Amino acid sequence: MLNAKGVFHRNISQANELGGLYDYLSTSVAIPEQFEDLLRSQVVNAVSAFDKLMHDLIRIGMVNIFENQRPSTSKYLSETIAIQHLPSLLASAVPPPPVRFEEIVREKLSKLSFQDPTKVADGLSYIWNEPQRWQQIALGLGMSDDEAKRKLRLIITRRNAIVHEADLDPVTSQKQSITRAEATDIADFLRALGDRICDLVV
Repeated sequence: MLNAKGVFHRNISQANELGGLYDYLSTSVAIPEQFEDLLRSQVVNAVSAFDKLMHDLIRIGMVNIFENQRPSTSKYLSETIAIQHLPSLLASAVPPPPVRFEEIVREKLSKLSFQDPTKVADGLSYIWNEPQRWQQIALGLGMSDDEAKRKLRLIITRRNAIVHEADLDPVTSQKQSITRAEATDIADFLRALGDRICDLVV
């Protein structure tokens, strides 16, 4: 799981490089072009980095439970596996059962996203026996759980507007404004959120 955290930090850093590119172009290129789409890309990539972290933590955690390296959870124990996969999970199977189990989990998770606070909590329940997940997460962020969830929802709403609606205002059909500080705040929050979750589940 520590490797997943390292990948997350690298992905967040690459997202933040877009903000640095925005700074350079905004001050160095004397054309009437706007470079705000770089900030929008920073937001999208930061959310993507967080989503990937969640996928990685859940997948690795589930494999660790399968190998008896961490305690199971009720959600993990209630998860169904198609009968067709059972022969490949026998002790004598090739590739080894943990490898095949990871493939099964990866395929399942590929159809899911872990961005909305409810989905984040639900995903973590596969690997983390904590009934008050958001309270524990928010505690390390210096926020209430409602504040942390609200902020994440606002970030995801903005990300979805960028990805699915070209970030256009529905009334004016003009792009919504975005500032360097706004994009940086989003990336910083997602990094802190990801780090806090890592601290709690790794």
